[in-house]
Amino acid sequence: MKRLFYYFVGLNLIAAAVVLNIRYDFGVAAFSSVMYAISEIYHISLGTASIICYLLFVLIQCVLSKKITLPYILEVPLSFAFGFLTDLYDFFIPDMSFHIALRIILFIITMFITAMGVYLCVKTDIVLTPTDGIVKTISEVFTFPFSTVKNTFDISMVIISIVLCLSHRTKLYGIGIGTVLSALFLGRIIKVYERYLPMKTINHHCDD
Repeated sequence: MKRLFYYFVGLNLIAAAVVLNIRYDFGVAAFSSVMYAISEIYHISLGTASIICYLLFVLIQCVLSKKITLPYILEVPLSFAFGFLTDLYDFFIPDMSFHIALRIILFIITMFITAMGVYLCVKTDIVLTPTDGIVKTISEVFTFPFSTVKNTFDISMVIISIVLCLSHRTKLYGIGIGTVLSALFLGRIIKVYERYLPMKTINHHCDD
């Protein structure tokens, strides 16, 4: 039950952080940049765009690992649940009218919240969000550290978002200094959690 609680907290932290980053208007988090671009270009909800991307990520995991496993299958209903959760936070979290200095501070705090959400979802080892699942699959298939792959993946998402917007001749939706910062530092923050809050610590608390 404690493991499930940690997982539920992590999932909500990620969903809330995705919406908060949009509200700060510095650019969305790197890993959600493609989803946000799709939602704006095709005029669909952020949750719906997330579901589309997540299902694609599940398919890529199956291709890379050359197998279809139960964890991959479970990521499918999770994709729909997370999409609903994202739309829920999008509905309830209001627009921000704070001073820019305060929004910068809140954005930095939200980066740590996002990283903690990702870390909890990965380390509780229940069902990964497809965003984390594809990073973990790449990490395992090619034997690279999770945090390194996370950084690379986030930067790739930013590049794909830019190409997507340019190809549709629209403005660069959600791309800003915040996007660059999250792409560069989110993986590094996760690495800090890996060092000072190792998996055995979380498992110990879950098993208590």
